[in-house]
Amino acid sequence: MSEADEAVQIYELKDARPSPDPIHPYPSSLKGIPLVIDNGSYHCRVGWATDKEPRIVFRNCYAKHRKDRGKKTAAETEILVANDINNIEAVRFQLKSPHDENVITHFEAQETMFDYTFSHLGIDTPQVSHPVILTEAFCNPNYSRQLMSELLFECYGIPSVTYCVDGLLSYHRNNLKNPNGLLINIGNYTTHITPILEGYADFMNSRRIRMGGLHLTKFLWRWLQLRFPQHLNAITLSRAEEIIHNHMYISEDYMDEISRWTDVNYYEKFVKKIQLPFVAAPISTVSVEQQRERRKEAAKRLVELNARKREEKLMEDEAELKHLMELEEALEEFTPDEPEYQHALEEAEVNSPQELTKKISVLQQKIEKTRQKMLQASSAAAATEEEEPRPKKLCEDLSPKKRADLEQWVEGVKQQWREIQARRAARRQKRQEMAKRRTAASQERMRIISQLARREKKDDNFGMRDEDWDVYKAINKEGGGSDSEEENEKLQELETALRQHSPEFLGDATTSKPTSIAENYQIHLSTEQIRIGELLFQPYMYGLEQGGITATIQYVLGLFDADTQSKLVSNVFLTGGPAFLPGFKSRIERELLAMRPFQSHFNVSLAKNPVLDPWYGARDAAVDLVKVGITKEDYQEQGGDRIKHHNLGNKYWVPLTPVATESAPGSAVPSKETTPAPEAALVSDAARTEGISEASAV
Repeated sequence: MSEADEAVQIYELKDARPSPDPIHPYPSSLKGIPLVIDNGSYHCRVGWATDKEPRIVFRNCYAKHRKDRGKKTAAETEILVANDINNIEAVRFQLKSPHDENVITHFEAQETMFDYTFSHLGIDTPQVSHPVILTEAFCNPNYSRQLMSELLFECYGIPSVTYCVDGLLSYHRNNLKNPNGLLINIGNYTTHITPILEGYADFMNSRRIRMGGLHLTKFLWRWLQLRFPQHLNAITLSRAEEIIHNHMYISEDYMDEISRWTDVNYYEKFVKKIQLPFVAAPISTVSVEQQRERRKEAAKRLVELNARKREEKLMEDEAELKHLMELEEALEEFTPDEPEYQHALEEAEVNSPQELTKKISVLQQKIEKTRQKMLQASSAAAATEEEEPRPKKLCEDLSPKKRADLEQWVEGVKQQWREIQARRAARRQKRQEMAKRRTAASQERMRIISQLARREKKDDNFGMRDEDWDVYKAINKEGGGSDSEEENEKLQELETALRQHSPEFLGDATTSKPTSIAENYQIHLSTEQIRIGELLFQPYMYGLEQGGITATIQYVLGLFDADTQSKLVSNVFLTGGPAFLPGFKSRIERELLAMRPFQSHFNVSLAKNPVLDPWYGARDAAVDLVKVGITKEDYQEQGGDRIKHHNLGNKYWVPLTPVATESAPGSAVPSKETTPAPEAALVSDAARTEGISEASAV
């Protein structure tokens, strides 16, 4: 595709709908096979350790059915989980998730998700007799892990559970030979910068940024709604996600590329047009002859209807006239004093015989007029059917003198049209000048307003302060007048005449091209293509007072000596869903080149599959991970928050509150450390809860 074709290409939104997950078979050969669950805050991926791909991938959320929203008991409600929700935008504000950011806190929702998972895997036994390998948040709080272990052991009766970190799983799957490196893991809610030394994560020197894929989606969603308010309802979070996945990228030099977008030619070349769905008006397939025939038939039916109404009215009037004439003849036989005489006048709705005679005369004249109208209508209809419509005389049929007069008249109409357009352009220019603070027109108007508003004889300093400009903007509604209705009507009248006698004039005079209905439902992506990804490097654009990825990398590297820094930057590994954005790896390389010493070496690598590599890593290491898992006996003896330390998971942090119980002699021995680090007991409560302290801007 050429650049010209690509510049004018219009991208359609797919609006893909999820299909319900099938219930997989559960053969006896799966007994005892470890179950791998990548329990992410955005997507949950589930499969057996013997599978090549996850069997179930679904959104980690659920909602009640529309008809059950008012019901409270679980027995009365129908739960729609993940892919069972056909239209997620219809229940967007009723969605419930087990996660609070990236930490699981809502365990009733987590139980619902586990029920959905095990039922669709086909597990039909009362208990889940499979070791479970489950991912958790980096530096997951002890209370969250304790409640998760309680749910798995007490509710589902699993034999053992191994907790892992998704970023570490992805790192070790792609870096089997390099034990040192710097892990950059971008999740749905957070981004973690983790040093890895000798194959183990350095938790104390890791840092977290509260910026992830969901923030990018929400920022783009609100940005497009504010930029295109006419499409407020059509721009949804799901469509914002689709736009990010297909049309966003990360610029190597953000400020330089932003300046390029100010060039009109650059804008026209690289802008992307997204077509929103719309319902087009039905196109009429009726020809001009058919329309003429239909109008003729409609007119004929209208004439027949009016004739029928006249006939009915004539019959009513004739019947009333006959009744009144009979009544007049009957009155001659009675005297005015008799009761029958008065009753006859009341029946005719008159007070005297003279009024009765007058009413009869008026009714006779009315009947005569109606008969004449009916006769004229019938003769006119007959003449219309016999005569053919006369064609209108064209301008070519005019004589030379009349043609010259017509041309002179058209030229006069054009001149009037130009004068109105010139007055409108002058008013627009004046409004633009008065909208600017430093122009002579706006300053003059401010001076006049200050003179009118001044009540006391003091020095006039209005306009010298910024507050005065705010007042001026508040009262400056029109800024130079507006177009009057009389002028608009005159302009429409002139354009109608020009369309009939000189249509080419309007085609040359107007610069705006006629737009189709589809163009009215398009959004244009310009700087948004790079602005969204830039939030990862400049979170202050989102409103977060934190350093971005670049500042955090520099801060983390500053915590180590020069030799350790060289080891870390020799293997910078990128993973996580948003890491798929084009240009992300190049941007990290450029930032490292700027911050590292001259002629120093570094290497940046991207995960083969940033989304599924955590599940693949847990599947590949399933046998070894089951060995370092927590059994039900360990759970009962040591508590639910206790874990065995290994290079793919978190480290157990000793609570600050002293624990009375002593560890059992046969407790699990960590694969690297036999006891928790001494400094772990000194970690602050915030560090234990969040796992890491916030990164400071450098």
